[in-house]
Amino acid sequence: MSNIPLSKQITNLGNIPFELSLISVSEVIKYQRGQDQEAVDKFNRDVQDWAKEVQGKLRSNVRAMVKKDNKLSSSIRPNFYKDKTTKEINRIGFSFRREGIYLHYGAGKGQGGFQGSKWTDSYGTLQKTNPDSYGKMGTGARHSVDWFNTIIKKEIETLADIVAEYSADLIVDATRIYIPD
Repeated sequence: MSNIPLSKQITNLGNIPFELSLISVSEVIKYQRGQDQEAVDKFNRDVQDWAKEVQGKLRSNVRAMVKKDNKLSSSIRPNFYKDKTTKEINRIGFSFRREGIYLHYGAGKGQGGFQGSKWTDSYGTLQKTNPDSYGKMGTGARHSVDWFNTIIKKEIETLADIVAEYSADLIVDATRIYIPD
């Protein structure tokens, strides 16, 4: 577990979805790949199919591992970002409700991290962590649930195969996909 307080970790994660980047080793080869629009379209479809399959597995994992899944499983969404010139997907992200992070760390109502946080609830009211819950994360009835990283670790090889089949000069950068421990 990291020494950085949970609220700081979540704040530092900010609005970034957890994402994979596909980095081209050569701009010249990237340009040449972009000239074959049929291959680019097939690659994009394959990556989108992979992400939708992973989305289904993440949703199933949440439903199986969480006693009370109100909205987390339905909030999991893949996000695709395309290169402006080649139109090929160069980033794949997953976004979900904030409770997914709390679930990962074993935090929740009455069981916060070492430092509080502030948020706006669904009614537009500013809320803040109750100081009585500081330092109780991962204790009592709440334990961390690794619902995200395990699925991504299993499925990353399939994505690497899709990328390698499309182009040998693309690198899968998975440094920002995992929820940090």
